[in-house]
Amino acid sequence: MAGCESDEVDVAKEFNLLPLIFETIQALQKTSDPQELTKKVNSFRSKLQHCRSLLDNISGVEMSCEEQKELLRKCQAQYREKWWVTRLIFPNVSVFF
Repeated sequence: MAGCESDEVDVAKEFNLLPLIFETIQALQKTSDPQELTKKVNSFRSKLQHCRSLLDNISGVEMSCEEQKELLRKCQAQYREKWWVTRLIFPNVSVFF
């Protein structure tokens, strides 16, 4: 699994499958050319594969909901501990508080 990706993904754009489905249905209804229909179906398959690869790269997807909640609790506890240590070391700096 990939870590923190620097590339932002426009979820609405990347996972909008309706236009491709609509085009495929239109091609099926209007076209008697099997090559045109094959082209539309292959385009749809390619889009689905792209969506799968995006989903595979999301960090934490392999964890269950309970595992994610436990990780959140651990991270929150680490944050609180580091916040207190920072407050003790730098008591006069108000940027952290």
